[in-house]
Amino acid sequence: MTSLAKLAQKLKQEKLDAAKQRRLQEKMLKEAVSLARRSSSGLSSVEHRMEDSKIKLGEINAEFNHVVARKESLERLASAAQERLTQEIAAKDQAETDLQNAETEGAKQIAAERLEQIIQKIAELEEEAKQRQAAADKLVKVIEDFKKSKTKTSHQIQKQAKSKPVLLSQIKTSTVDSERLKKRVDTAVKKEQNVSKILDVVSKKLAEQLARKRKAAS
Repeated sequence: MTSLAKLAQKLKQEKLDAAKQRRLQEKMLKEAVSLARRSSSGLSSVEHRMEDSKIKLGEINAEFNHVVARKESLERLASAAQERLTQEIAAKDQAETDLQNAETEGAKQIAAERLEQIIQKIAELEEEAKQRQAAADKLVKVIEDFKKSKTKTSHQIQKQAKSKPVLLSQIKTSTVDSERLKKRVDTAVKKEQNVSKILDVVSKKLAEQLARKRKAAS
């Protein structure tokens, strides 16, 4: 009877240890599964943000190229106006010379009208060149802003891309851990169940012995 009592006590302790080990493995499994889910969710979020950033970068590049082309066009127009202005200034000098050398009133009138037209044209070209260049200069700030936006968005994509391998590694590791811990949980559950069954048998036999002892004593 003493040996059965000791065995029962030993089995109770084993059952407690087995239950403790099962709960520990279940807790570790829960953490591994949770990490896998968080990593998977994080990866999905990163990929979504990367896609949005790439679309944004594409839009920025398109706008940037459009503004650069616009600036270059304005600069070409300003340069062309400046070239025509140079030609008109030379024509003005010639018209002034023609006016000075005109010998008749008719020739003087024609030269004067020609000079007046050239002076008006010079004024128009000066204004055109000024406006074109001013418009082109304004786009310099716009272009710089686009460059900063491009750099910022590109850095975001690079940062997001660097986080992907980390998350993928976490998913892989936690998945492997989950499978391993599931087996440990199953083993711990079976051990707890086996100890519990044996304890039930021993406890039953011990109870029977106690009952016979009481009966014999009476």
